[in-house]
Amino acid sequence: MSAEAQVDYEDLTSMKLDEAALRGLVDGGGECIFNWTTKDGYPVGVVVAYIYRDGKFWTTCADRRKRVPALKVRPQSAIVINRDGKTASYKGDSIVHAAGDDGFAELKAWFYAALSGSEREPDNAYRQSFAKFLDSPHRVIIETEARLVVAFDTVKFQSFTTEAMAAGQGA
Repeated sequence: MSAEAQVDYEDLTSMKLDEAALRGLVDGGGECIFNWTTKDGYPVGVVVAYIYRDGKFWTTCADRRKRVPALKVRPQSAIVINRDGKTASYKGDSIVHAAGDDGFAELKAWFYAALSGSEREPDNAYRQSFAKFLDSPHRVIIETEARLVVAFDTVKFQSFTTEAMAAGQGA
């Protein structure tokens, strides 16, 4: 961009992730920040591992974690993924699945295999052991069908900022 070009530094629509970049960010699984609200209405979040499958985020924890009863009362939640200069925020409602629920055996079979990596590497002893380790008596699986709120490319933003500053267009 030339120094004479006028840039609207407040318009960040060109910083959003395209579909391919968004898929690359979420499809591989990894870590996310899982957010819910307390009974007092305050948002709180923790970093957890996730699997993204069939348009849904899947996470797990022990049933004694505070988010489990909170989500049962207030299922509204959010997921934030931030990796390699790309970020995406989602919002949606979560469903807590637990032992005794219809279909839980099938759910935990594919989920633990996917989360542990034994689905990709069935002969890897560590991954098989990890899948078995996940299958504890008080573990729940949280399903979140979330809708995209914003997806942002900070690498594009840094370049955009540098160009705007060089053009003398700032606050």
